[in-house]
This record gives sequence, C-alpha cells and structure tokens, in this order.
Amino acid sequence: MTSDVSTQYYAHLPEDEKQKKLSSCSRHRFLYIPPCTPENFWEVGFPSTQTCIDRGYVHEEKKPEARTRRRQPFNALFSPKRSHQDSDNSFSL
Repeated sequence: MTSDVSTQYYAHLPEDEKQKKLSSCSRHRFLYIPPCTPENFWEVGFPSTQTCIDRGYVHEEKKPEARTRRRQPFNALFSPKRSHQDSDNSFSL
C-alpha cells in the first residue's frame, strides 16, 4: 500500500478485511508469517568467550565433572613393547 490510490481503495475496509484482501492479491502473499531472523544471526566472525557466556551458548559448571571408573580392571591384551633383538628372532625360520 504505497500509492495514494491503494490507500484510498482500502481506507473504507476494516483492518482484518483489509489484511485478507491484501493477502489474496498481494505479490508477497504467504500462508503463514515466517519466523524472524534470530538475534545476532548476521554477525560475521567468532564471538569472544565472554560474549558466548553472556548469550548462554556456554554453560560453565562450578564443580568439574567426575571421572568415570572402570567396573572391571584393565587387562592388557599385548605385552609391552619388546627390545628390537627379541622381535627379530621371533620371525626367523
């Protein structure tokens, strides 16, 4: 509704009727209103750590996470690395 003619044409209609009429004949019609762009979406670059904390991207916990422990003891499948001489003798015929 940028021109004076269209303003005069739609002036007598109630607001909800005006919106229906505009959406039926408008060039930019759509079935639902698209969501707004998220805040800070178009900022280029990486925000600082403090900015991320302020925006809620990073959640710092006061106590460190407890390390999990094994239920069963670790059993080594292979013995520690042998010296170079021992490994040469094992493949000789």
